[in-house]
Amino acid sequence: LDQLFLKLFQEEEDLHLYVLVDASDSMGFGDPSKFFVAKQLAAALGYVGMCRSDRVSVQALGRDGRQAPVLRSRSSLWRMLRYLDGIRIGENISLRDSLKDFSTRHAGSGMVIVISDFLDKQGYELALRSLVSRRMDIFLMHLLAPEEIDPSIRGDRRLIDSEDADAAEVTINQYAIDRYKETVT
Repeated sequence: LDQLFLKLFQEEEDLHLYVLVDASDSMGFGDPSKFFVAKQLAAALGYVGMCRSDRVSVQALGRDGRQAPVLRSRSSLWRMLRYLDGIRIGENISLRDSLKDFSTRHAGSGMVIVISDFLDKQGYELALRSLVSRRMDIFLMHLLAPEEIDPSIRGDRRLIDSEDADAAEVTINQYAIDRYKETVT
């Protein structure tokens, strides 16, 4: 036709939504436990993604996450809930190792929501770098039990890490509580 045509269109992009739930022993603390609350949040976020027809994967951090189903529609809700119900705490893999494993198994971009207490001796900053390098949008949900936000214990204590049984002798006074609250909040 010897004429220039310009065709405009809007491309709908499939969003990949990954909701990652920390299943370490420290998540078992609190009443209700942080792990119980994390699974409820994961179910709600996964359902919202499925209602939007996004590709959704709700999974535990660590080996349990390898069996997580990829879901597409609201009819997959029961599969997601069965998977979440089957997750148990106790896999004490570091946050860094579990997020690195996740990022190597899931190439490409997407949205990642990490639900955790972020209690890891190696820290969480290095762990999140593996997700940033994959061009993923990262959202963090930091869960703490009320007893962790405002501890009521005082005096000389022996604290034992629930994940690796490491022990520390500490004296808990008002100064230590104030410093702790500054760090946590």
